[in-house]
Amino acid sequence: MEIYGDIIMSDENFKKFEQELFNTLVERNPHFATHLGIHEYDHLLPDGSYQKHREDIELIEEAKEKLRSFDPGDLSDENRFAREVGIHVLDMMLFSEKKIEMWKKNPSVPSVIGSAIFPLLKRDFAPFQERLESIIGRIDGIPEFIESSKSSLIDPVRLWVDMALESVEQLPMLFKLVLIMSQKEEVDEGTLKKLSKSIDRADQALEEYGVWLEEKRQEAEDEFTIGKELFDELLEKRKLGYTAEEILELGERYLEETRKNMDMYAAEIDPDKGTWEVLEDITSQTPSNIGEALDWYRQGLEEAKEFIIEKDLCTIPEDEEIEVTETPDYLRHIIPYAAYMGPAKYDDIKKGIYLVTPPQNHGWEKMSYWDVRNTTVHEGYPGHHLQISCATTVEDLLITFSHAVETIEGWAHYCEEMMKEHGFDDTPEARLVQNRDILWRAARIIVDVKLSSGKMSFEEAVEYLMDTVGLEKAPAVAEVKRYTQNPAYQLSYLLGKHMIMELKNEVKHKMGVEYSERFFHDTILYAGSVPFTHLRDLFKKRIGG
Repeated sequence: MEIYGDIIMSDENFKKFEQELFNTLVERNPHFATHLGIHEYDHLLPDGSYQKHREDIELIEEAKEKLRSFDPGDLSDENRFAREVGIHVLDMMLFSEKKIEMWKKNPSVPSVIGSAIFPLLKRDFAPFQERLESIIGRIDGIPEFIESSKSSLIDPVRLWVDMALESVEQLPMLFKLVLIMSQKEEVDEGTLKKLSKSIDRADQALEEYGVWLEEKRQEAEDEFTIGKELFDELLEKRKLGYTAEEILELGERYLEETRKNMDMYAAEIDPDKGTWEVLEDITSQTPSNIGEALDWYRQGLEEAKEFIIEKDLCTIPEDEEIEVTETPDYLRHIIPYAAYMGPAKYDDIKKGIYLVTPPQNHGWEKMSYWDVRNTTVHEGYPGHHLQISCATTVEDLLITFSHAVETIEGWAHYCEEMMKEHGFDDTPEARLVQNRDILWRAARIIVDVKLSSGKMSFEEAVEYLMDTVGLEKAPAVAEVKRYTQNPAYQLSYLLGKHMIMELKNEVKHKMGVEYSERFFHDTILYAGSVPFTHLRDLFKKRIGG
């Protein structure tokens, strides 16, 4: 598949190559185009077929070969950096498509449909009527998308089929939300009828797809792990600099250290009670309803943003904003607490969506004041929202495709402690809750490594999270379900934070009195979501050594 033409080794042709590759990838993945704020494909769903995946592999292999053919010596520093990041990104794409092959095993229809429609509903980049036309186009495309996707599900995994069946049952709630918003926006009667007919066809297609999945379930495999060999290869491909054994050891060390820290803060609060009893006491301040909870989140975001500005911790980009909203019904079974959807790179307003899930079966005790404060730093300022907003300002197109988990999740987890070090919520109560969340991330490392390597069963992982972190069973099950589909993702929170802290100490040592938090943070934030190894190279270029 020749799409690039002859390449001359120059910056001009490098940029031309980037643009052509970018255009090809967004055209082939219209839901990703919407995520970026490119709206000419908003009415389309992707091709889910086996053939499309094979073509993607061929395209990426060709692109990687072309990218390698550029001589770094002929490129500017900026393009040389983009070349290295791009090679890594394409290499990871190929590894995912050819080795892990999740697309053959995990029915992705519900998640793709949800991710294609929800941003059009929540991002107000255009009048609602215009966005609704695109939503109707995508709902109309659901039957065809389902049929094309069936050919990809060659080696289904029973657990993931069950998860997809659950999502298929929930997805009509998204369509209902579209209908409710359309009525609220006083859309004309003709468009409402058109929407209702599209929803009816989509509901029928999903119902039939559910029956088909039930049949596929009978032939599905029980094994969901990628196994030790492939897991080790995945870690090596990501260039984290740690083996699975070293990461596991790190998680166990943090687990023990954090338990000691929790005991210390608990004793400071009330020396006559045990740690978990103190924790239960200080997390008993809970909202009376979802409205009050959302107000707590909004207040936390506002105060955290003001604190960043006051302390000069980093540079906040222009035209960014964040909306706090209740998690839609159709997503609550996979988002037990909170989640964040980043802003679109090419939309004028960099608007992030902060989803908050109201507890369903256990009252409000898992949404305490201190939980809200810590989570808001992680998801909002200066965590995910700020990091992703800054990343959207990077002009290079290859870097746009980089979503290094250790950088994204590591940064957000690092911010929880960094903010307290500077005085934000620096109380024994806040520290105890924050350390409990470190304990959770340490447990994630242990579960991720052992589960992905086949050394821990699903049930053992659920019990471990309940015993170690104090999760209730339903959230623990939801956690482990997510782990099974994303090997080496969950370990990236604490490992990424650990790597950032090590890098920070190195940079401080080299810069001496010239070091500033703003410089260190801005260098990470405005590099884009690039792999950590490339962040380290960037600092070397800027400070030497």
